[in-house]
Amino acid sequence: MERKNHIILKTDKELKILMSPVRQKIIKIMSREGRPVTSKYIADKLNISPSSAQHHIKQLEQVGIIEFDHNEVINGITARYLRLSDKTVSIGQDLNDDLSPERDVLARSILNEAYKGYNELITSKREFISEEYRKGNKMVDQLTGVVHLTVDEANKLFSIIDDFIKEHSRASDNTNPFEYALIAYRADLNNNDRQG
Repeated sequence: MERKNHIILKTDKELKILMSPVRQKIIKIMSREGRPVTSKYIADKLNISPSSAQHHIKQLEQVGIIEFDHNEVINGITARYLRLSDKTVSIGQDLNDDLSPERDVLARSILNEAYKGYNELITSKREFISEEYRKGNKMVDQLTGVVHLTVDEANKLFSIIDDFIKEHSRASDNTNPFEYALIAYRADLNNNDRQG
């Protein structure tokens, strides 16, 4: 079922657009920034040429991940500002087709990058994080476990999380970017979970 607020990457071309490490970095930069940015801003952050940044941005615009936000005239030059779309991007892990291996590689890459950032922060700032935690300020957290849900409850949980994330995707005063990676699956359907 297609939902209008979702982008499902179904084709090899669409997946390859997102599989590019440069494009994944562009998405991460824009997510962390939480406000519209220019292609020059992206180029400067990635230390690439403006034309290269524009090429990668156009690819992400083709699949609807990045959208035009507004123009501003700065010192007589019109700057084009872009933002991430408000749509949820799915790599189509639930599709049963010939692209499943590519989707698995992409999913692993996305999850590994999130864990890598988490681990680097824990390793480099452990003392600071511990001090903030004692003050009641969470800087990092990891939750794992099992919840028991009906299908309706699982759908409701996914909807609550999706709505909360969308509501907080833009930066505002006194907010900080928190990177996340959430995985949820029906554990009882996993053949590797044999009891006994």
